Amino acid sequence: MRKILPFYVLLLFFLSACATPTPEPLPADSIVAQCVERMQALSGFHFLIERSGSPAFIDASQSLAFRRAEGDFQVPDRARATVRVIGPGIVAEIDIISVAENQWETNLLSGEWQALPPNWGFNPASLFDGEIGIQSILSSDLRDLRLLGPKELEEYPGQLLYALEASLDGEKLYQLSYGMIGPQSLEISLYVAPVTFELYRLNIIDHRSEAEDTLWQLDFWNFNQTMNIVPPTVDEESNS
Repeated sequence: MRKILPFYVLLLFFLSACATPTPEPLPADSIVAQCVERMQALSGFHFLIERSGSPAFIDASQSLAFRRAEGDFQVPDRARATVRVIGPGIVAEIDIISVAENQWETNLLSGEWQALPPNWGFNPASLFDGEIGIQSILSSDLRDLRLLGPKELEEYPGQLLYALEASLDGEKLYQLSYGMIGPQSLEISLYVAPVTFELYRLNIIDHRSEAEDTLWQLDFWNFNQTMNIVPPTVDEESNS
C-alpha cells in the first residue's frame, strides 16, 4: 500500500521548493559594480521616488516641496512621471515629460502642457542618465561600502536581496537634483537582486536640516519594459 505523507511534511517540502536560495556571498564592491553594469544595460524601467522628513523644494522661491514621483525612464534620456508637490494649503499632482535637458509640465490650474525653465528642480532623465546619473555616482562616489547580508523587503516576501550600506559624496547628486539632495555627505542603502543584480531599492538619508533628516526612497521595477516617451503637444497661444 502506498504511504501518504503527513500534511506538514508536504507543506515543508512546498515551502522549501518555493523559497529563494540565500544569495552567493560576494564582495560588496563586486555587487555594486555588477548592479551598475546591469542598470547601464537596461532599455528602461519604472520608478517611484518618495520623500519624507524635512521638505525639499523644487523651486527657487521654496513654495513647492517635492513629495513623490512615479513614472518611467527610457534609455538614453527620456522620462515621464506624475509628481506630487506640497505648497501652502495645497497638495497637487502634475505630469512631467523630460527629454534630455528639455522639460514640460502640466499647469496646476489649466492642465495644459507648458515648457519648463532649465533650472527646474526635478529631472528624472538626468537623474537616471547612464553617463552622469545614479549609475555614475554609485561607481565613483561611495565610501565605506559594506555588505550587511541577505535581507528581505516587505514588498518582496521570501526574496532575499543583497543589502549594502555606504556613505556617499553628495556633490554630484546636488547638481543633478538642482539642490534638493546634498551637497554634504549622505548615507545610502541599496537592495540588489542576486543573479540579475537589478537594483530594487535605494534609500538616501540627507542630514541637511538640523531639525529633521530628509529621507529619500527610490524603488525600481519593470526592468527592460518597452515604452515610447515623446514630447507633448504644447499650445503656444495658451502658454504665451
